[in-house]
Amino acid sequence: MKDESPTKLVVELAPHVTGRMTKNLLMKYTFIALCILAAVSFISFGFDSIIISAISVLVAIACDYLLSLIMGKKGPLNTMSAAVFGLIVALSYTLATPSSPFMSIYAGMPELLPMEAPMAYVDVAIIAAIGMVVFKKLQGLLGRKYVNPAATAKLVVFLPFLKTVLEPSAHEMVSLAGPVLFSGTPDLPSFGSLVQSCLANVGYATGSVSPADFFKTLILLKYHTWIGGASSIAVIVVGLGLFVLCRGYIKWRITLAYLVTTVVMALIMTGIYGGDVSLRVGFALFIGSSIFLAFFMATDPATTPLTSLGQIIFGSGLAIVTMIIQVYMGFFGGSILALVIMNLTVPLLDQVGVHKPFGRR
Repeated sequence: MKDESPTKLVVELAPHVTGRMTKNLLMKYTFIALCILAAVSFISFGFDSIIISAISVLVAIACDYLLSLIMGKKGPLNTMSAAVFGLIVALSYTLATPSSPFMSIYAGMPELLPMEAPMAYVDVAIIAAIGMVVFKKLQGLLGRKYVNPAATAKLVVFLPFLKTVLEPSAHEMVSLAGPVLFSGTPDLPSFGSLVQSCLANVGYATGSVSPADFFKTLILLKYHTWIGGASSIAVIVVGLGLFVLCRGYIKWRITLAYLVTTVVMALIMTGIYGGDVSLRVGFALFIGSSIFLAFFMATDPATTPLTSLGQIIFGSGLAIVTMIIQVYMGFFGGSILALVIMNLTVPLLDQVGVHKPFGRR
């Protein structure tokens, strides 16, 4: 007698499909990486950076939950993605140690957002809420995200102050549109000493600065910068670790193209204006906004190109626009403005490097 029981069909993954990464797992790894950077920032900013990180994450998660109730299937709950977004908002916020000589000596220079508690807590909560509601959830209804939510929300919040910040007179004391030097005099401080007085929390307000001290500050620890960029070496180590762990799922070509093009642009600017090439290259690479953006914002999967060639062009363009803003507009945190500008080119860059079907012209 024949066995009439139905035959079970077992479907397995194709032999070439070996990836086990999911979006949620990728977000978990990214969240852990960002938590490490938040912990490192405690060395520079104490509990302020931890409190800001906690506030931003909680606001982002709360907004995500409330919007999921209102929007239903059009805006499903995505807690881990919201947590990552909240941490990126916090780590791209600028803090300064209150005792920094820069805070008193250059008090007349414009300040985009409050760099001390408690107003810093309020502002980061506003940025997280606007970014989550408008540029993450509502923008998603368009079918694709056109601009980085964290960068755009931050730009929107300090938009009223942007004109003042971009005025040339606001940056006469610290300018990249000229030779940058380590050496100076008490009456004419060098670029290196001015930047050191801003970032190092020590009294290098006048005269010259040692290259060793300057690079120690830029690479190891800063006291006035984006929270996530307080330690450049920590960003690089954690970022590379994340790239290796999630290889094939993070757009590392953007980061590499950005860093290489930044060096090239710094060399070009040195050729134009003169000065110390190592100072200009080091500043361009390791300023907190630049290094954190390169690893953790420029690679946002939703607002960057899909093709390999498009990613290389995107990273290079981001570096070029960033350098132009920093040199000719005096906006050292201008990498977020550059990121939003380059985000708008992504629909065009997605058409670059697309493989044509075999047999078609």
